[in-house]
Amino acid sequence: MKRLISIVTVITILSVQIVSGESITGWDTTYHAMCMKAVTDPWYFERFRSLSDYTHILEVGAGGDFARYLLQNASQETLSKMSSFQTLEKIGSPETGIYPGIGTFSGTTLRYIVIADQIKKLFVLPGDARIVEIGAGFGGQCFILSQLQSFSKYYIYDLPEPERLIEKMMSVLGVQSVTCMPLENNLPEEKIDLVISNYAFSECSRATQLDYFERIIKKSTRGYFIYNQIAGRVYGLNYISPAEFITLLQANGMNPAIYQEPVATDIDNVLIVWDNTKA
Repeated sequence: MKRLISIVTVITILSVQIVSGESITGWDTTYHAMCMKAVTDPWYFERFRSLSDYTHILEVGAGGDFARYLLQNASQETLSKMSSFQTLEKIGSPETGIYPGIGTFSGTTLRYIVIADQIKKLFVLPGDARIVEIGAGFGGQCFILSQLQSFSKYYIYDLPEPERLIEKMMSVLGVQSVTCMPLENNLPEEKIDLVISNYAFSECSRATQLDYFERIIKKSTRGYFIYNQIAGRVYGLNYISPAEFITLLQANGMNPAIYQEPVATDIDNVLIVWDNTKA
């Protein structure tokens, strides 16, 4: 099995110049254009999280389910940081709600907080952790996680236009040690401590996923992937199913665990986690 997967992956990588970055968001030129407007025009930067050309990709709407989850499950450390998390809501004018016991937040930011809280509970990361995120939107997950977990390097792989916006966001938010990587560039690390992907990996083509697997995922001792299935079901994209991804991880020495998404945003979403530092 390992030998077969390796051969298939090598063949795929040979064609990566053609398909690298093929994904649902990769086809969305409206979204790309809005990212660049937010980078270059202050009016759009102040409002991009409330404009439909952007929100149809990134914003998740009301946050009541996320707020309830946090009140019932979040650590005291996470709950104590709510005021610092609210800094994210000062940028882009997102639609927010008032959630008693939590504060005034967008659903998107509350989702980022849920994920960061889970990551802190699932993994014991070093203080100088090296982290990779595949598909990072405007960098919101990176900012929220930075309030709970220190890191020496945080690499982001995304499309060129979102990466420009992420770089601007990290500068405004004062998040250090974040590097946006061109999709075709190899990771400048032999090993990393954690790789994260919230939907983005599962919304890529099979060839792009295999390329990410070879160049990034195999290098990570831990992983946190929320996996949706709209790539095939809705868009007809040839992608690696959750079952195939689990098999691929197992064949390469990972020991993945499968859970329900912490707060379900679609009926067939799953959370796939591994930690090679544990027996």
